Amino acid sequence: MEKSLIHSNELHFISKKRIHQAVEKMVESLDLAAGSTTGFNIYAVVESYFTDLEKRKEINQLLNLEQDVCEEVEAELSYK
Repeated sequence: MEKSLIHSNELHFISKKRIHQAVEKMVESLDLAAGSTTGFNIYAVVESYFTDLEKRKEINQLLNLEQDVCEEVEAELSYK
């Protein structure tokens, strides 16, 4: 059975619970003491990126990621 993948235009369909579970796994795999402390909250960043299109655009702008570049990277990753 083929797994249905979620594309960038569907990120908002992922539940906040699943996002937090995935971030928790990332925090553990990087041996971080915590995913959130004063001035640092990777849970909130990832949740915002996945669920809020405007915040995603702002984050991409801060990282100098243009829309076409993101689409190129996504297309490249989907072929691997």
